[in-house]
Amino acid sequence: MPELIKLAKESATPLNYNSPGAGVAQHLSMEYMKQRFGLNMVHVPYRNTPHWITDIVAGHVQLGFAEAGASLPLIREGKLRALAVSASTRIPTLPNVPPFAEPANAPDFEAVSWHLVVAPAHTPPEIVNKLHDEIKTLVAQPEIQQQMIKMGLIPVDTPSVEQLQNFVASEIIRWGKLVQQAGIAGSQ
Repeated sequence: MPELIKLAKESATPLNYNSPGAGVAQHLSMEYMKQRFGLNMVHVPYRNTPHWITDIVAGHVQLGFAEAGASLPLIREGKLRALAVSASTRIPTLPNVPPFAEPANAPDFEAVSWHLVVAPAHTPPEIVNKLHDEIKTLVAQPEIQQQMIKMGLIPVDTPSVEQLQNFVASEIIRWGKLVQQAGIAGSQ
C-alpha cells in the first residue's frame, strides 16, 4: 500500500481505478482513499462486477476495490493481487491480506459495505423487534456464520434496532459528506 500511494502521488498521469458503477461502495471507498491520502486518480465506472474485475485482470485499469466474494476466485488463481482489505480487521477468507489501515499507516481507515434488513417506516415496533430478534438468532447460527465467511463477509453480532438506526444515520452523514467533498453528488 505505501508503494501504491507513492505511485499514485508521483505518477505523471493519474492512475485509473474502476468500480461497478458511480456511487457504489467500491467507488466511494476509492474516493475515500483519494481524499485521505491526497491522490489524483480517475474513476472509470462500469455497469457490472464481472466486467470491471476482468478489466483489472487484463490490465486495462490499474486498480479498484473489489468485493471479496467476487474477487476470491481470481485472487486464488493468481490473476488478481490483493494488497489490503478495507475492513478494520483481516477477513477469514484472506487471512494473509492486512487491513488497509496497517500498511498505509492509517489506523482509522475503514470503508466497508454492510447488509441489513429493513422494513417500511411505519411498521409497528413490536413487529420490527420480533423480526430483529428472529434474524439475530438466525445470523448467530454457526452454519450461517460459516456461509457468510465463505462469501467474504465478516459476521458481526447484530446490534439493537436503535443501534442499527443510529449506525445508518451516521453512515449517511459520513458518506454524504464524502460525496459532497468529492464533487460526485448526483453522479449515481
